[in-house]
Amino acid sequence: MKNKTKIKIKIGDRFVKSGDPGTVWIVAGHGSSMAPAPHFQVVREGYQSRLRTLSGEVLLDKDFYRRVE
Repeated sequence: MKNKTKIKIKIGDRFVKSGDPGTVWIVAGHGSSMAPAPHFQVVREGYQSRLRTLSGEVLLDKDFYRRVE
């Protein structure tokens, strides 16, 4: 059995979409507690009205998003 390290997502973490590295998305809050997998609300940096709700799995999948500093 492999020992997996669980990667955490915190409010304030920053991500870029793999196909659009010029747009930064910032984790602003937690999504629905009714969803089977953890979800997070992200806002586009500089455009607080641009809000998305994404699963933690999508944010951590390097095919879709990459964490940035």
